[in-house]
Amino acid sequence: MREERRQAKRKWRCGAVTPPVPSAGKGEGEGGCSLRPGPVVKRTASRRGFTLVEILVAIAILAVVLSTIYVSYISTMRIVKSLEYGDEIFHMARITLERMVLDLQSACKEKDAYEFATLKDSTGRLPLKGITFLSRAHLDFSGPGDSMAVAQISYDLEGDPASGGFSIVRRDVLRQGQDRESGEGHRMCGRLQFVNLRFYDSVGREYSLWDSRDGSEAQRNNIPSAVLIELTFINPDDKTRPYRFMTRFLLPGSVKM
Repeated sequence: MREERRQAKRKWRCGAVTPPVPSAGKGEGEGGCSLRPGPVVKRTASRRGFTLVEILVAIAILAVVLSTIYVSYISTMRIVKSLEYGDEIFHMARITLERMVLDLQSACKEKDAYEFATLKDSTGRLPLKGITFLSRAHLDFSGPGDSMAVAQISYDLEGDPASGGFSIVRRDVLRQGQDRESGEGHRMCGRLQFVNLRFYDSVGREYSLWDSRDGSEAQRNNIPSAVLIELTFINPDDKTRPYRFMTRFLLPGSVKM
């Protein structure tokens, strides 16, 4: 009996059987306890993995999250790009209008005669092709010079292949001596969709064209009393809502009729 107890204890310590179960009645051994073998317990490690459905659900959730992040990123970049484009257009419009206003307000005579004329657009796409006049707003980039020298200044509209619109090119040619410049021109701005100039005489009549040599009586040997300039820039995000800038100003050299 003692040998059986020792064997049972040895098996219990090794995990093969359950511990001894006390007996309710008096029986074998001291204290009324009997050592009866219990059910065998097998200790196995649990390695339960993900099912196919769980993996598919996780992939679907990940795809939704990544799609949301991507859409938000694209929208943010589009807004940033639009703001940068708008700032660039505003800068070009401001510089161009300021320069045109300064040149036109400095319009002058040479030998008691004005030379102020607009050029018609042969294609019919624009109200005019350009404008040319005498002015004392000469820009000399070659070094110190006479800032009040009379120059033939012109603004011409040329095609802008990059945007499919137009660009404004400024030319500035001195009228005196051997200091004439080539007048190759400087591109003031591009991406233009439309350019509109309006001229007003001393009594407020409006003209789309002006010719100080062969124009009407109010135009001959005279310059406009006021000029309106409207620049319309292409909006690549919404062609129905282009960028528009307009200014209207007086010319001090005009002769009152």
